[in-house]
Amino acid sequence: MTSRKLRKSPGAGFGQYPDSVFNQQGAEDLHPQVVKQARASGQLNLSNRGLVTVPAKVWTIGELDKEEQRKVSQVSMDSAAEENWWEQVDMTKLILACNKISEISPLISNLMGLQILDLHDNQLADLPAGLGDLQQLTKLNFSHNRLPCIPEAVFKLKNLRVLQLNNNVVEEVGEGLGELVMLTTLDMAHNKVLSVPGSIGFLSHVSSLNLSHNQLTSLPPEINGMTALASLELTSNMMGELPVAMGELSHLEVLHLRHNRLTALPSLTNCRNLKELHLGDNRIKEVSGEQLEGVATVTTLDLRDNHISTLPQDVIKLQSLERLDLTNNSLSNLPLTLGVLPHLKSVQLEGNPMKSIRRDIMSRGTVELLKYLRSRMEESEMKELAVAGNVSPIPRAGSPVIPDAFTMRNSNRLNLSKKSLVDLPEEAVVAAIEAKVQAVDLSKNQMVSVSPVLEELMPQLHEINLSSNKLTTIPSFVAGELLQFVDLSNNKLTELPLEVAGMKHLREIILSVNLFPAIPASLYSCAKLETILIANNKVETIEVEQLARLPALAILDVQNNAIQTVPPQLGNVRQLRQVQLEGNLFRVPRTAILGQGTAAVMAYLRDRIPA
Repeated sequence: MTSRKLRKSPGAGFGQYPDSVFNQQGAEDLHPQVVKQARASGQLNLSNRGLVTVPAKVWTIGELDKEEQRKVSQVSMDSAAEENWWEQVDMTKLILACNKISEISPLISNLMGLQILDLHDNQLADLPAGLGDLQQLTKLNFSHNRLPCIPEAVFKLKNLRVLQLNNNVVEEVGEGLGELVMLTTLDMAHNKVLSVPGSIGFLSHVSSLNLSHNQLTSLPPEINGMTALASLELTSNMMGELPVAMGELSHLEVLHLRHNRLTALPSLTNCRNLKELHLGDNRIKEVSGEQLEGVATVTTLDLRDNHISTLPQDVIKLQSLERLDLTNNSLSNLPLTLGVLPHLKSVQLEGNPMKSIRRDIMSRGTVELLKYLRSRMEESEMKELAVAGNVSPIPRAGSPVIPDAFTMRNSNRLNLSKKSLVDLPEEAVVAAIEAKVQAVDLSKNQMVSVSPVLEELMPQLHEINLSSNKLTTIPSFVAGELLQFVDLSNNKLTELPLEVAGMKHLREIILSVNLFPAIPASLYSCAKLETILIANNKVETIEVEQLARLPALAILDVQNNAIQTVPPQLGNVRQLRQVQLEGNLFRVPRTAILGQGTAAVMAYLRDRIPA
């Protein structure tokens, strides 16, 4: 018989096989050592193996084959065996990326504990219905495949946090997308999507949405329901305008709209956290003062490669602007008010037929250009701008810089974070009341108590951030009737005032890193409360009956406290979508159970309720 040379294995742990399956049909099973490691760790990485199909053993990796059963039958429970079959853990992470896989077995439904599934860079055109049974999945990566649509099974994954579908051939997105209510990241870039359904508005936890390089001409107005959206990528589509409702995305920070068909700046007046707006390579010919007022909070404004011929004096409204890119437009001059923007650091003007400013001044850079523009302004013009509130007055020595009225009015916020404050200046409160701000940020200061002058502002506030100070108590007036968001983390608090019970609109409160011995009882009367974050305190008990009184409660974080027992009845608080219990004193549930996610923990607790 002619001997055949063994081929080298494709990776560590796979041994050496004659005619390796990784270059044929993938029919040969996994090496026993790989199976052993996967059972011990709950993780299996078969990326970049040249697989055409998935080894069958992957789907039944927790089951013993005949040879393993024979060995087990010969091992005493008291023997010092190298591996105890009963100590294996469920598979939580499966990576099959960078192969040539074109089909996934329906048996994938066996892997009920799976939390992360990575199949990027394969040849998949469909997925089995059994995928929808994997209710522990939190991260799913199908990028760089051949999927023509989002499989219906995906819409059943209620605990999914991250969904990556970029670089496929998706043309249509079903209404079922709105079922993925726990998503935080959604990437559908580089597909052929023509439209997205209105149900996308139900994705209220998504902070990052990438729809770039598709064929979108519009977005549904329901996008205003994506209240957590911070980053939106729409580069390289066919957008002619944006829905007016997008202006309600109050947490939006970065918006990419390059390479579209926009003819004007979008109106995003209520996007009070907007920092970056990228509008290069569009069809914008004119920029008006009204349009600039609609994006007044931006620090970066990209208008390169458009057809803009003039920039209005109202550019002064961009008080937070740091970078302005006007490359390759039709500008022949610049407004003098550009020179008095307090934070402007970079102005890009290459490719413009500039006539009113000498070339040598242009070549000296942004600092010299702004000095030149300021030097040409009359003193009376400067005073007029200051009176109008468009130029911040020179602060008194030792006093904090108070945001000008224009900035506060357009951002809807008084931001005095990181100012080394020990007290709140009364003039800041007066200005904030006049500007009708709805949010105050006093975080990362040196305050040991809350200034009484804040009381006048409380009736109009929806958000307040007092985190990272040195507070030991909170006065009763901080329990503002309209407050929806409160951050008191990183202080030295032990209790909240009883008046908190009257906060009818409170939705989220952050109490992490304090000294609370229990979840404050006053919170149990806040019917709209959705999120309680009280990690890293001294909480000793979980009051299940009290928590059950909160019908909207979805997120509870009590990590790193002193909780000795988790009541099984917590499993019946079914409105909870996310519970974090790690780092406490209890032994049950075990760490392995906690690692399987909220649904598994809640099911485990329900099973322990006495009959």
